[in-house]
Amino acid sequence: MVVKGSGYQEWATFLEQWRAGRPVDSRTLPPLAEQDYPGDSWVRLVRRITEALQDRLQAWVDALVRAVAEARDEFEVGRALTQARQGLVTIRGVAGHPGLPEALSRQLRDAVDEQIRSLQQALADGAEAARRDSADDRLIQARLRTIRDNPIDVTSRSACALGDGWATDPNRPTRRRIMTSPAPDRPED
Repeated sequence: MVVKGSGYQEWATFLEQWRAGRPVDSRTLPPLAEQDYPGDSWVRLVRRITEALQDRLQAWVDALVRAVAEARDEFEVGRALTQARQGLVTIRGVAGHPGLPEALSRQLRDAVDEQIRSLQQALADGAEAARRDSADDRLIQARLRTIRDNPIDVTSRSACALGDGWATDPNRPTRRRIMTSPAPDRPED
């Protein structure tokens, strides 16, 4: 039995659409409280949330692995890794949704972050395995550098939402100064 007006149906509908990869807005989801549900309804809702997160995370992993496998050079691998972080923003956003009880949200974020860290390590381990299979050491070093320079676990280390990975903040001061010499017809002061 689901308590009417408890938010169960809104969350269930959202999770079905989000799980299928449709663009849906989670900002309108109502807050959830365990005490508002009979025990079996709460367990069912938490299972739905967990399974939706697992499915979205698996789809994200599959897409990343495919993009890395199809990359023709290290620039494309780096771009795939950088762009993959954007998909994690949504996944972590649902796991850490403010409408979830804090303890549940923490558990979900921790589980997602652990899977992200595991994949980051698996990428590095895959390059090391290629080294053991006598692959060209220069290519292995380049791949390890690309993985290190474009970490996918950056979203688990930073709560800020990432942009598209290539954007810059126009209000941020530049990192270099350009010095010009005085005009030749002007005497120096």
